[in-house]
Order: sequence, then C-alpha cells, then structure tokens
Amino acid sequence: SLEWRKLCENETYRERFSDKHFDLETVLHAKIRPLTVAPNKSFVGFFQPESAEDGSGFDFLDGAMSFDNIWEEISQAAEASTEKPTLYVVSWNDHFFVLKVEADAYYIIDTLGERLYEGCNQAYILKFDDNTTIHKEPAEKKEGSPDSSAHQKDSAESSSTEQDSGTDDTEESVLVLKGKEACKEYIKSFLAAIPIRELQADIKKGLMASTPLHHRLQIEFHYTEACPREIALPAPPPAIEAPFEFCWPDPPPAMEFPLAPAVAVV
Repeated sequence: SLEWRKLCENETYRERFSDKHFDLETVLHAKIRPLTVAPNKSFVGFFQPESAEDGSGFDFLDGAMSFDNIWEEISQAAEASTEKPTLYVVSWNDHFFVLKVEADAYYIIDTLGERLYEGCNQAYILKFDDNTTIHKEPAEKKEGSPDSSAHQKDSAESSSTEQDSGTDDTEESVLVLKGKEACKEYIKSFLAAIPIRELQADIKKGLMASTPLHHRLQIEFHYTEACPREIALPAPPPAIEAPFEFCWPDPPPAMEFPLAPAVAVV
C-alpha cells in the first residue's frame, strides 16, 4: 500500500527492518493513522496443536492463554457491548490483519491476498454473520496431482460456484459450522492450519528453525482505539506595550498658621 511504501522510504526504518516487515509499534510511532493500542484490552496467546502425538516440545504452552481462550473473551465482550464496533490489529505469522467485531458480525480485513488463496494479489474483506457457512470438502478418491495447491484452488472455486448457484450436495461436502462464529474456525483451521502442520513436521524431523518455536505459535490481538484529540489551550491575551512612566506623588499642600503676638509672663 501507499503508506507501507512511505515507511520503506524512511532510512531509519529500513535499517531496523531490512526485510521491510515493520512491527506495530513502528507503524503507530509513524502516526500513519490517529490510533493507539490499549494494552489492558489486548490479548497475547498461542495456537495449541491438537494432533500432536505427544507433548514434547510444547511444554511451554502449559498454562498459557490459548487462541480459544482469547476468542471466548472477544465474543463475550462483543455480546455485552452496545457501543461502536471494536477493532483488533491481529499479529500472526509475521503479518498483520484487522479483525472488526460487531454484535452480529465479524470482519477480516487483510492486504495479503495470498492468505485467501494462492496467486491472489489483492486485498480482501471477509464478513462472517448468521448466513455464513463452512463446509469440509471430502477426501480425494483419486491420487492427487503434483500441483496440489492449484488443485485446492480449483476445488475452492468450484465449491464457491456451487454455493452461489444454490446447490447443496451433502455427499460431497459436510457442514462444519454456521453463523458468525465461523470466523473463529476460519482463523484456526484455515489461516493457521498449514503453518502449524509445517511446524509439527519440522519437530518430528528434528529440524531447528531460525524463528523461535513460541513465535511461530504466538498470536496477538491488539485492541485499537482512536487517539484522543489534543485540547487546544486558549491563547494568552495579547500583551499591551505602553511607555514606562513613573511619577512622584504631589507634595502635601502647605498649611498656614496665624501668628499671634508673644506675651511675656513675669
């Protein structure tokens, strides 16, 4: 985006972030938008792999806040809130996207189209409300082609076409979830599923990645709100310049006393 290119032109930022992946603090400091983060309303947690055969390598997750815990807090706050929508800047897998929370819907706003499907080079917005459904495609009966990613894209496109046309073939797809809470399933089972499976595969192979293990599982929800407007103080009254004058007080008037003849007493 234009704002990102402006950050790339800053020499100080380029020295700190050679890969041009700026952190949230840097973006806020640049004052691209009048936003601030409320730490007391933000969350930091971890995705917890469910299919791990043993807990080796994931002991640090014991007692830590999970993604499910965070989502429960967010959904409860949305149901209890009657105010304007809530915005979270979500940090996951070295990228940011925006989660907009309303009482009856969730929105995912992302500038990285590759998260939606391979080859997408446009930003996108996904809305999750009561009409949203997530279906699970059946396993392929035939051996998959070498280009599995392209096949998945074609499958997703055909599924979308069938949904638009109103057809419902229960033999080919299974309803997983319906409603706005499908947003949680989308983040957990779509956005995070592939990186987590890759992480589990690396652990089984004994491979050590350059990125620490907890960073690859960590997800952050930064609660953002508009910066309070600065209250302009009233201008001081203009100083009136006048010539300096100093006057001595007038002397008191002279008092006259009548003179009387002197009298000598013998």
